Amino acid sequence: MSINFSLYKNTLNNGTSQFRAVTQSSGTMTYEQIVELVVKQNSTVTRADVLAVLDNFFTVIEDALLLGFNVNTPGANYRASVKGGFDRDTDGFIPGRNTVEASINPGPRLRRAMRRAQVQKQESSSNKPRPAYYLDLNSDELNQGITPGGMGQITGYRLKFDPADPEQGIFFINGSTTRVSVVGHNGPSRLMFMVPPGLAPGDYTLEVRSTLGNGTLHKGALAETLIVG
Repeated sequence: MSINFSLYKNTLNNGTSQFRAVTQSSGTMTYEQIVELVVKQNSTVTRADVLAVLDNFFTVIEDALLLGFNVNTPGANYRASVKGGFDRDTDGFIPGRNTVEASINPGPRLRRAMRRAQVQKQESSSNKPRPAYYLDLNSDELNQGITPGGMGQITGYRLKFDPADPEQGIFFINGSTTRVSVVGHNGPSRLMFMVPPGLAPGDYTLEVRSTLGNGTLHKGALAETLIVG
């Protein structure tokens, strides 16, 4: 199976590239599905065994990070980072202004694996909203973190929707679906809004839904997964 991608106009063009590639997801594989696939790799290993080992694996990584260690594994490299600004060199860590977060980068095995990837270009779709970038205005992160209760901005194509229609709008999806209720700017290339304050920690798909004025509901999702820490 190949990794599909389409090309879209680079709205954050720095003068070097006029278009950017956006990958088209084949779906989302859950933790439970991963466990089942691991079990199928070895008939002598039970599902309970896999869950126990993985739980211990993640616990050791978490404990090491909390002790201030960097952790390097074949799949990923982990380290702790402090986010948030400081006004002077005498400032200390202030909860609420500053946070400690985990930074994760691909490890050597994963980097080698991605070199084997087969890709296939697809024609870009013009019949649905196309969110290209999500900017979290509180953390200044692009296509990464979400700040519940903070301000967010989406830039892209065909984004405008009818806010009076509950089927249209901006939606955060993580098992359940949460619709954005406060929108400050609603334009075809930019949306400004307040992130729902009740979003629980986890991974989210950001989706824009609009009829595009033709009566049929169209959905477009941001390619990257967003995270509430």
